[in-house]
Amino acid sequence: MRSRARLGTAVWLLVMPLGVAVAQGPQKTVGAELGYSRSDLRGAGATGIDPRQGALTGVYLEAPLGGRLSLRPELLFALKGGQTTAAVEGGGSALLDIELAYIELPILLKLTPLRRRLRPVFFAGPAPALRIGCDLQVILPDSTVSATCDEANLGVRELDIGLVAGAGLEIRWPQSALALEARYTAGLRSVRDGEDVRNRAFGLVLALTF
Repeated sequence: MRSRARLGTAVWLLVMPLGVAVAQGPQKTVGAELGYSRSDLRGAGATGIDPRQGALTGVYLEAPLGGRLSLRPELLFALKGGQTTAAVEGGGSALLDIELAYIELPILLKLTPLRRRLRPVFFAGPAPALRIGCDLQVILPDSTVSATCDEANLGVRELDIGLVAGAGLEIRWPQSALALEARYTAGLRSVRDGEDVRNRAFGLVLALTF
């Protein structure tokens, strides 16, 4: 309940700037993004973790702040986690795959240094996230065992806090824009109680503003 209350606060902080932007003028724009992510887990408690592939999809609103800066709150669905190999009794090994599904709420400050049709963009900001799924697979040579993180007693937290930074190349038309963006998301808190295990993800995204 406390995690959901904290996320509710983050949603409020997200919605308030949007309301102000909507009230102040017609320059706001909305957009959608779709892309690929490569994530893993880092920290002292995450040794031997290999990356896993996932998806990154969502929507955003862009509100000018003045000059070449704009505010870009996003609502994203992000898959994270990692993979590792463990020895099993009787010899051999098993692949352990953990998939973490999040609703992320990045609140980004976007910089557009040039006013050309084809131009670079830079962005950064905090990204609170609510875990909506957590699945563990143990893949053996002849079978696969699946369980949720709760069933496996992994103690994965519901609320995550990250920091996003990225850049891209945007082409703009009078009523729309298309950008190819690369972003890096670093977890600022452990996903487990009492252990240093943090999310890390690299994403490559197509963003359409209209």
